[in-house]
Amino acid sequence: MILLWVQNEWSYDRHFKNADDLYRITEAQQYSGGEVFQTALTPNGLAPALREEYPEIIRSSRYESHPMPLKKGDDFLFEVLGFVDKDFLEMFDISFVRGDRNNALNGPYNILITEEMAIKYFGNEDPLGKTLSVMNMHVFTVTGIIKSLPSNSHIQFDLLAPFEFFKEFGTDLNAWGYNATYSYVELHKGIDSKLVDNKIKGILKRKIKDGKDANAEFSLQSIKKIHLYSSGKYTADISGHVDIIYVRILSLIAVFILIIACINFMNLSTAQSAMRAREIGVRKVAGANKRKIFVQFIGESLLIVFVAHAIAMIFVELLLPGFNTLIGNSQSTGDLLVFGYNNHNGKQLDVNYQSAGLYIGLMTVVLFCGFLAGSYPAFYLSSLQPLNIIKGDINKNPGNAGFRRVLVIFQFSLSVLLIICTLVVGTQFRYMQNKKLGFNKENLGHIQFGMGFPKEVFKKDLLNNPDILSVTIAHQNPLNIMNTSGFFNWEGKKEGDNVLIHLLVADEEYAKSFQLEIKEGRFFSSEYSTDSTAVVINEKAAEILGFKDPIGQILSEHDSKFRIIGVVNDFHFKSLHAKIEPLIMFMRNDGFDCFIKMKPENTASTVDYIRKTFKSYNLPFPLEFNFFNDEYDNLYRTEQRMGKILGYFSLLAIIISCLGLIGLSSFMTERRTKEIGIRKANGAKSFEIFYLLSKEYLIWVLISIIIASPIAWYVMNKWLQNFAYHISLDGWVFAQAGFVVLFIAFLTVSWQSYKTANKNPVEALRYE
Repeated sequence: MILLWVQNEWSYDRHFKNADDLYRITEAQQYSGGEVFQTALTPNGLAPALREEYPEIIRSSRYESHPMPLKKGDDFLFEVLGFVDKDFLEMFDISFVRGDRNNALNGPYNILITEEMAIKYFGNEDPLGKTLSVMNMHVFTVTGIIKSLPSNSHIQFDLLAPFEFFKEFGTDLNAWGYNATYSYVELHKGIDSKLVDNKIKGILKRKIKDGKDANAEFSLQSIKKIHLYSSGKYTADISGHVDIIYVRILSLIAVFILIIACINFMNLSTAQSAMRAREIGVRKVAGANKRKIFVQFIGESLLIVFVAHAIAMIFVELLLPGFNTLIGNSQSTGDLLVFGYNNHNGKQLDVNYQSAGLYIGLMTVVLFCGFLAGSYPAFYLSSLQPLNIIKGDINKNPGNAGFRRVLVIFQFSLSVLLIICTLVVGTQFRYMQNKKLGFNKENLGHIQFGMGFPKEVFKKDLLNNPDILSVTIAHQNPLNIMNTSGFFNWEGKKEGDNVLIHLLVADEEYAKSFQLEIKEGRFFSSEYSTDSTAVVINEKAAEILGFKDPIGQILSEHDSKFRIIGVVNDFHFKSLHAKIEPLIMFMRNDGFDCFIKMKPENTASTVDYIRKTFKSYNLPFPLEFNFFNDEYDNLYRTEQRMGKILGYFSLLAIIISCLGLIGLSSFMTERRTKEIGIRKANGAKSFEIFYLLSKEYLIWVLISIIIASPIAWYVMNKWLQNFAYHISLDGWVFAQAGFVVLFIAFLTVSWQSYKTANKNPVEALRYE
């Protein structure tokens, strides 16, 4: 099951026929102090300029996607509408079911729909030439039906429209002064991407008139690396990426579990060698050589692994639905926070029994496990000498027992490593959930508006409900503020100082709704008409701007001037992966995000009131209501999922280790039955026998803890560096994991030791 997931993650964007030549353009903005701000968004004018100016580039396309309401009968449904250039169709292998590829996107109001959308909106009718109403404002004509991109593509959409459509909003399609879209290019076959990468780095300085402010360089990112090598790297990016570190971790877990199981097989096979000694002796006396004995035991091992594989495939079919739920990447509103909405409807893994690669991979695993598990027992048993077998000296080889100890220590080291990693991931996740963020995220509802929404009327109607404490409207969700500017000037700014400052547009109720703490001055107020040109900054901005007394100071950007009226205490406006950065807040109420602070007592009835009020306006889009708390948790759903997966497979690893320990201790205890009988006949107490039988195994486990702890510390310390704010690796985590493993191991061997220690010595000695 793990390998199915790993294979799926590795397969992203590799199915495009020109995948080796497809690249996304990323931008690294450089600021004073050595700070580099990386974004996957680029200027509108970049993609067409690259195609025109660089002969190495054969095609280019811009790409944006937004959830937009489409009219279906009397209802409005959100669908993901992608905006692209014509080259996009060739670059990304868009397959046409109906329509003319060459002319499908010729007009700004042409639209391509997927087969699923065609059935959803038109049923059995022919969609070509029919119209779709978007936002109840724009009427598009269907010019083609296309196949959806596979789910293992970082680009997902329900409909495609020309990028030219943005002209209708007055957008400059060749602008260079701001980042607004994703840019993709396709290189000619055989072109070295590094050469193109070096050529395009400085294009922004040439395109912007005042080149001194264009401290940014562009780079090529292979499309095959976007999914696994972008998570957390770019401030603005398409959602749904997975960090390569998690793929590596799960791959290692799969290998660890197989190795632990193989170690059990080796241990039990060598420990039980006495039971097959006569067979080996007879075969050797009858003429069998070492090679034949070796092949026999390897064959038995392969047969056992093959049968286990067949049973495992049955379990895979039974457990895969639950595993899909566990690792599911189901879409939620949290993804709406990220520019370039990725409409993953959930990761649904399945076994493709028609794939030759599946059988090659499975047989490789069977052979690997068969040879790994059977090689040492086969080598050991085939080396037994007939004379030693007759004498009963087959178990006097100290290397045999020593090798078993090493194997047990190794497998428990892997188990301890997994348990420590699970505890650290879980602790970090709880830390993120409970960390003080500088604002109050409890009892907050969040809805998003569409164009033409009567915001002020809606706000006033909501405040008529006594269970609603405040309502605020902002331009962005405070969990992921992406708007930035590096063009601010202020008194005392040094020449060459380039500071990237994040921007938040909100109304006067914002501080009250999120319970921001005012450190100096005041927040916006409708009582002051001058607040339209006022700003509030956070502590980090005040520190970087260098004002001893920031209140009343003037900031300027291009031809606009703003007066600082307040300083708020720092609050987190991104995930804890990023440090708190400088922020400037402006007052306007024309945003599209509405946050509603509610009393905790009557939440259900308050939400019903919000829904009814919204519905009463008969708006051309549905209500998307979410609790802000859920959206915050959604920021860390990858860590949450990984914590669960680590927990389940750590439990599986420790169970497998303990199964081996049970078998080994049972067998070894049985072999010492006569020794124990003699000891008891000579006065040894049951407790002394119990201690004698248990201590060796517990010492092995203790050694495992000592070996695994520094490795786990190194691995988890590297992982925690992905978070700007994280827990410290205290000793209690290692102590807790050690105690858990010791306790489980003790329970595993204690029952067998207890039974043997309390046996009547007569039973052990009656046949002597």
